[in-house]
Amino acid sequence: MTLKDWQDWVAAFDAERGWEGVRDEHVALHLVEELGEIARELLRQSGYKEGEARLGEEIADLLLLLFKLANQQGIDLEAALEAKARELTERFPIEEARAAMRRYRSRHAD
Repeated sequence: MTLKDWQDWVAAFDAERGWEGVRDEHVALHLVEELGEIARELLRQSGYKEGEARLGEEIADLLLLLFKLANQQGIDLEAALEAKARELTERFPIEEARAAMRRYRSRHAD
């Protein structure tokens, strides 16, 4: 499915359940909660925390909530991502970005 398909699926899913009226700030709070769960799963992957990591499931939860927030705000995510991709491509030329990453890695080597 495309991003548009997923956005439409979330809109239909929410509408069928009467969930389209959840306040945007509550959706944002759930996004923060899911981001915390992603962090916990990364800690599990690294062996810092016990339990089976379910990173894919948590990332999917985060994406679905992002689709929900975009729907409620009338944002076409495909168009927004295309515009952001153009902006980032211009803002971070390849060679400059690679040089910055080499500097980063030299400072943060394990």
